[in-house]
Amino acid sequence: MFGYVTVYKPELKVKEYEAYKGVYCTLCKEMGKEYGVFSRFLLSYDGAFYVLYKMGLANENVTAEKSCCTFNPWKKCVKITCESDIYKLASTITVVLAYFKLVDNLKDSKGIKKLLLYLLLPYFSFLKRKALKKYPDIFNEIEKGMSEQFKIEKEEKISLDKSAHPTAKMLGWLFSFNECEATKQSAYDFGYQLGRVVYFLDAFDDYEKDIKENTYNPLKNEKDYIETATMSINLSVGALSQTFENQSKNQFSPIIENVIFDGLNYQLERITKKNRGENNE
Repeated sequence: MFGYVTVYKPELKVKEYEAYKGVYCTLCKEMGKEYGVFSRFLLSYDGAFYVLYKMGLANENVTAEKSCCTFNPWKKCVKITCESDIYKLASTITVVLAYFKLVDNLKDSKGIKKLLLYLLLPYFSFLKRKALKKYPDIFNEIEKGMSEQFKIEKEEKISLDKSAHPTAKMLGWLFSFNECEATKQSAYDFGYQLGRVVYFLDAFDDYEKDIKENTYNPLKNEKDYIETATMSINLSVGALSQTFENQSKNQFSPIIENVIFDGLNYQLERITKKNRGENNE
């Protein structure tokens, strides 16, 4: 989910932040177990958010216990486990998205950067094969979504909403994966709206770089791209929050709410300041 789905720490209670870190650390360990130690460098808080949302939606019984960091044995952390395979799903989604991100970057890169990415390709291809073997449905759906995204970005004069649809649809599917009938549509709607927010934030964040490098950006033809991006993101955040409000509350709801109402807003403010040439504090 590209690094935008994070908490805003100042508005979290200590116990909530500890739970958030605990899920992050547990996912790190699970990725090492599933895909090898180097896959842990692909870890992001996006994956932790996915785990939190899915555990909360399923009302999972979780267990918290003290553990040690693999990279720093003297550092204590909390391990939060559950009975389902949610951590395995998040690990697979993380490595598959990383693989397609590398493939995408290869298309747009030149010179030394492209050479370095080619050197990484064999390892990422190894991760791809493992993911395809473990969860072919997840791999195939992400591949389908990314292929649709690449295809739509080659079209001319495409609307902003249409350009975001493949990514939004893909995340909708991932968030509803393995859900029962009672929660499947609601989870899909949540993932779909989150996908729109992430896509718009990413386009907004990369605007100046894409203009400079003459690469695709759906905001490129907008007269006031800052106003357009802000409006699109706020509308999608509003729809996202409404979807979440209609779902049953659970032990992780305060953390999810923090991400929706504070974390995403912080990202929007940060990117807006950057595009306006203002100093970020």
